Amino acid sequence: MPRPKVAAKKTIGASSKKKDVASGAKLAHAQTQSKTKVNNSKSKASAVKAEKPVKKTAPAEGGMKRKMRWRPGTVALREIKRYQKATDLLLAKAPFQRFIRAICDGIDGQLRFQAQALLALQEAAESYLTGLFEDANLCAIHATRVTVMKKDLDLARRIRGERFQDFRDLQPKTGNEVFYQLPYTNEKEQMAHLTKVIVGAPANSKPTH
Repeated sequence: MPRPKVAAKKTIGASSKKKDVASGAKLAHAQTQSKTKVNNSKSKASAVKAEKPVKKTAPAEGGMKRKMRWRPGTVALREIKRYQKATDLLLAKAPFQRFIRAICDGIDGQLRFQAQALLALQEAAESYLTGLFEDANLCAIHATRVTVMKKDLDLARRIRGERFQDFRDLQPKTGNEVFYQLPYTNEKEQMAHLTKVIVGAPANSKPTH
């Protein structure tokens, strides 16, 4: 007697469980990969930020950055206050001493100076120039000006009465003048020699002291 055909039952449950497990594994792998990608991108971004230089302000037209500029008069007032508080010499010592020696070489090349004497000369010169410029500045302010001019210095010297103490020789010269110098060593002998020279000088020569 032939057997009846029985339809085979499909086991749906096992295959679906296998598919669910495989899909879950894929999802977990994809999530871990996405997390690693995000972490890598964050680390790269932080590295780029660390390496990126600090952003500077854009330069002005022409390619050069404009320097900060103080208002007119601010730096001048600051320098005035700084120099008024200071007690140091303003002129350089070496050039001033060379200047003194150059002047004296034209009078007598054998003159020698002590260091203290040169410093005293520089102190006196700076004190005189400072006072003169102060008076000249007052003259400029009186004339409703800010800039000190030569006429302000001339007016300050005239008000001070220095034109009567000015030892410059402003007399016109012909070129035939004879100049004499008073001695500073061996005064008796040198003065006797000087009187002999002056007495024995030519009549047309004009002795100048």
